[in-house]
Amino acid sequence: MADHFFLGWLMCSFALCDLNLARAALNVQILAPGFVNTPMPSTITLCGPAFATGVDYLNRIYAPDMNVTLAYVYDSNFGNCASFTDETVNMVSRWLYEKRDPKSLTVIITPSCAMDPIVMMQVATQWNILLITSTQSDLMMRNKVLAPTWITTNVYPAQHYGTAMLSLMQTHKWTSIFVAEEDGPLAFYNSVGSIVKRDLQANNIQHVYFKYKAGDSALDFGQFLREFHRKSRVMIFLGPAESLRILLIQAHSRDMANHEFVYIAFTPFPYKRYGTFTWNKGDDDDSIVRQAYRSVLLFMAIDLSQDTSANLTSMTAVWTALYRSDPFYRNQDMQDDPPVPFLAGTQAALEMLAQVLNETLTTDPTFDLQNGAALAQQFWNRTFDTTTGRVSLDQYGDRFPITSLSSFDGSKLEVLARSNFRTGSFQWEYLRNISWYGGSQLPLNEPYCGYDGHSWRCLAVKSGRDTLEIALIVVASTLGLGLAPLLYIYCTRWRNNPNSCWFLLDNALMKLRTTGKDNSFSRADCSLIVARRYQSGIPTYGR
Repeated sequence: MADHFFLGWLMCSFALCDLNLARAALNVQILAPGFVNTPMPSTITLCGPAFATGVDYLNRIYAPDMNVTLAYVYDSNFGNCASFTDETVNMVSRWLYEKRDPKSLTVIITPSCAMDPIVMMQVATQWNILLITSTQSDLMMRNKVLAPTWITTNVYPAQHYGTAMLSLMQTHKWTSIFVAEEDGPLAFYNSVGSIVKRDLQANNIQHVYFKYKAGDSALDFGQFLREFHRKSRVMIFLGPAESLRILLIQAHSRDMANHEFVYIAFTPFPYKRYGTFTWNKGDDDDSIVRQAYRSVLLFMAIDLSQDTSANLTSMTAVWTALYRSDPFYRNQDMQDDPPVPFLAGTQAALEMLAQVLNETLTTDPTFDLQNGAALAQQFWNRTFDTTTGRVSLDQYGDRFPITSLSSFDGSKLEVLARSNFRTGSFQWEYLRNISWYGGSQLPLNEPYCGYDGHSWRCLAVKSGRDTLEIALIVVASTLGLGLAPLLYIYCTRWRNNPNSCWFLLDNALMKLRTTGKDNSFSRADCSLIVARRYQSGIPTYGR
């Protein structure tokens, strides 16, 4: 009996030892497909330094339990993101067939192109591999039948652009909106525009969508400013800072940059490629633009200043040093600013993966790590603390964004509101009171008297006032016309009928003779007076 117990204990000890050895030998292959031939912030070249620091961090913190390796998958022959997207399936599938170690855990972590997260999702689903995108997400990821292995550390509010605008419209009672999108090299504005348009249409919001071409020639916004004036007073402007400046100058010349107009500009985050949203350029138009900026609200898709847990100063210095030292990142001259939110999201993705793997293997050593769908569920509805800040994921594995809305305080843009997800859905949390041209409310999308000043409301008031004035004139004229003949008849009869003037006395008749010393009238005198009155037609009255 004792021998059997000892033998069982010994076998269990060896089994635990094997598990510990297996855990110590866990190899993690990070597959990072991406694009390299453009200065887009979401390329593996500009996000590359975070892959390097993230893998190094994991190998230092989790050794000897984890050994992490990194493999980039790219083809420098592709000149744009669209062509790379078409080839993504072929490149990633070939790597998985030829280079994947079946004994290792393979995870796809990618900044992705703006056009290929769905393609990457399909590959990951087919192979049942965990997919973490650090700069892209899509509504499709909420369908866990089609995207069971996909989570994201993307801090873009990709699924909330439309919701954010709808919430703003509801708060300020806007019933229609005008959208202007710049068709140019900055893919961010196309991504935002398509989502905003989709949500406006889905909610039956009256809107006008205007797309203009960004070219070498000077921008002329005259056509759509005229259309804007006829359709709304609230505009979503999807274009960079310099285009907004040109728009505001031209709007000011048309008296369309005042308290009646709202221009909601968009920027992904503070980044040189999108320009600096300020009035102060140092040219002759500064005073005009400064005044016009009072009509501007700035939507910042990623505002890490609102995340008190994100202290990225030291990490940014490390990433900058890697840019300068490694030609692979194609930024040794630092022509492009470090896309800090994307670098932070990539670093966080690696750290979150290590946390989940460490916790899962500690609590359940038999967990099947090769089951990408089951592994993805370990990330849902969780908040992770990482060296680049706190990351919270929802029930689909989608990250809650950190978004802000700023207004002009007379000298600079200051944060007015920020995103809040305490209720589970996007809401604006206002940090201060609204100040709009001395008032405390944003204007309505339609002026009281309408876009052209001919609204029925004002016409009714004006019509009522005019009707009263006309009625008074008509009554006065009628009375005048009616009284004139009566007055004429009366005066004519007055002249022709002495009896009508019986009360007038004849001075000659008043000169009566007197008799006696007391000047008294005689009876004969009185009779004479009566006789004369009778002869003259003046009526006499009895005594």
